[in-house]
Amino acid sequence: MKSNYYIFLCLLPVLSCIAEKQPDLIPQGYSVRTIETPPEVFLGIGGMEFSPDGDLFVCTREGEVWKYILQDKEWSLFADGLHEALGIWIDPKNAEIYVIHRPEITRLIDSNSDGRADVYETVNAGWGVTDNYHEYAFGLVRDRKGNFYGTLNTSLSWPGWARSKKWDIGRVWTEGFKDTEGKMGRAAKYRGWGFQVTPEGNFIPFASGMRSPAGIGINNKDELFFTDNQGDWEASSSLHHIVKDRFHGHPSSLMDHPDYKDQDLNAIAIEEYDNLRKRPAVWIPHGELANSPGEPTFDYTRGKFGPFTGQMFIGDQSRSNMMRVSLDKVGGEYQGVIFDFINRLQTGCIRQVFAPDGSMWVGQTGRGWGSAGGKEFGLQQVSWDGKTIPFSMHDLKLTKKGFQITFTRPVDPNLAGNPDHYNLERWGYHYHPKYGSPKIDLKKEKPTKVEISKDGLRVNLETTLETNRVYRFNLDSISAKDGTKMSNTKAWYTLNRLKG
Repeated sequence: MKSNYYIFLCLLPVLSCIAEKQPDLIPQGYSVRTIETPPEVFLGIGGMEFSPDGDLFVCTREGEVWKYILQDKEWSLFADGLHEALGIWIDPKNAEIYVIHRPEITRLIDSNSDGRADVYETVNAGWGVTDNYHEYAFGLVRDRKGNFYGTLNTSLSWPGWARSKKWDIGRVWTEGFKDTEGKMGRAAKYRGWGFQVTPEGNFIPFASGMRSPAGIGINNKDELFFTDNQGDWEASSSLHHIVKDRFHGHPSSLMDHPDYKDQDLNAIAIEEYDNLRKRPAVWIPHGELANSPGEPTFDYTRGKFGPFTGQMFIGDQSRSNMMRVSLDKVGGEYQGVIFDFINRLQTGCIRQVFAPDGSMWVGQTGRGWGSAGGKEFGLQQVSWDGKTIPFSMHDLKLTKKGFQITFTRPVDPNLAGNPDHYNLERWGYHYHPKYGSPKIDLKKEKPTKVEISKDGLRVNLETTLETNRVYRFNLDSISAKDGTKMSNTKAWYTLNRLKG
């Protein structure tokens, strides 16, 4: 009897993990575990990073930095007194900790090795900040040359929302629209910009036209990406490739552009802004997939997180889901496809980081913004079992005549060979100062031709191709060769350019 009792005690952690409720939509082989956060602490996570020794550091919207020792499951406060910290970066060589919060990038130093930061060193404070609640500073990533990068939110400037005229600076609604259309402005400098901070600490405005760029990511080629949230001048939420001097569509930031100094931005025709802007690499359809996307993070776990190595993951604050992106370089520019991956988690997902074991840790917050998950804050771990290959669309790429869909496992040739089993829609969006855009010129059709590869892993579709459109694919009638169903049957591809 005694030995049975000890066996039961050993099984308790396993039973606890199995008993945890899993999301409604999750690929086979993946599971979610909720991490216990410090008691009586409002841990609204704004940034996450693993230190070289494998400990997790999180910064919070409450201005704190916490350390979590995974092996001991222990939390300790490392720093506090920051102003809504929304990004953290830890040097993988010397473990130095940098945090971005509203007024600056700060280096946190524990000079006496007692586990608490006692030196707060300003690295750069080259942008402006007021008491406007919407002036977030997001980040933080660093390239191999030692340059930091971050993004700056526009100010909430329309008095009808902001409840004050003191921030009503830089709103742009342009000719033909009402002056109530443009909601966001730049009450402080460089609002709506992505920026670079050099190793010497110099602030360099890098790219303009951002509205609410809530996340910035970097790949292993030092290419930068950010997500933006739907609003004025932003038809739907989106993912953009950042290149120096690009303009991404929101005109308020041009107040700080030398080429537009002292110009009346409302006197510039909307067509000029449209020609100047760089379209998103990937549209993230509002309401269908995301409402408030966070940072993009690349999977470089070399297969520890399943069959999606090299692809990008993005969480959403409002819908509490995780999405997956595969980029497609066409004509030298990025466009690509986005899938829902896990839906839904316990609260809003704006930050995620891969642990040394390949699991994904998702930092969450719902305070003030609200989220579908319901909780106000939290931390969850997403793991792959190391063996199960979920049946899924792995990738979707543009071809000269249509699209090629790659699957993780062979498809049923009878189901996948039938054009009626592919429901396609395509649409565009308005570019205007109004808040968001409906789908325009919506068209539905079936592919005109379907070809399946011999191994059953690839399907080529021929269909009408139209630029500046989002294509939605619904494959709910298609199963794997062994009868397995897909956990998510939809994909959204942004077609900006055709293949030559």
